[in-house]
Amino acid sequence: SLKTLIPHTDGEKLSKAAILQQTAEYIFSLEQEKTRLLQQNTQLKRFIQEFSGSSPKRRRAEDKDEGIGSPDIWEDEKAEDLRREMIELRQQLDKERSVRMMLEEQVRSLEAHMYPEKLKVIAQQVQLQQQQEQVRLLHQEKLEREQQIRTQVSARTPPQPT
Repeated sequence: SLKTLIPHTDGEKLSKAAILQQTAEYIFSLEQEKTRLLQQNTQLKRFIQEFSGSSPKRRRAEDKDEGIGSPDIWEDEKAEDLRREMIELRQQLDKERSVRMMLEEQVRSLEAHMYPEKLKVIAQQVQLQQQQEQVRLLHQEKLEREQQIRTQVSARTPPQPT
């Protein structure tokens, strides 16, 4: 009856020892597949729980499996380790957020203290630019007056014979 349950090619002659060996290998492969599927199932349930918000107690009850070779204890320990790690990561994230918020507040405070200084510097730069522009305009007016005077003088003076 074991021979009918294990995968083999039809018409293959197997000894009782070979049947037992293949049965053991088949059971082992089935247990590995079951463990892989349980892990995948647990991961999918976690994703569902994250998106739907179901309670952890309900989730633990859903995770139980009463089959032969069930890795319940191993799965529970692994799940507990993952929960602890996730809690630690959330705590670290919360600390980092609070430190970041504190630093951002300090930057805003420093900028508020520095801002009047920046305004003074900008005002001084604008004032200097205005003074430079006034000097340039005065110089340009002077040059224009000198040019007008030269033009008037040359218009009054008769041309010199060559």
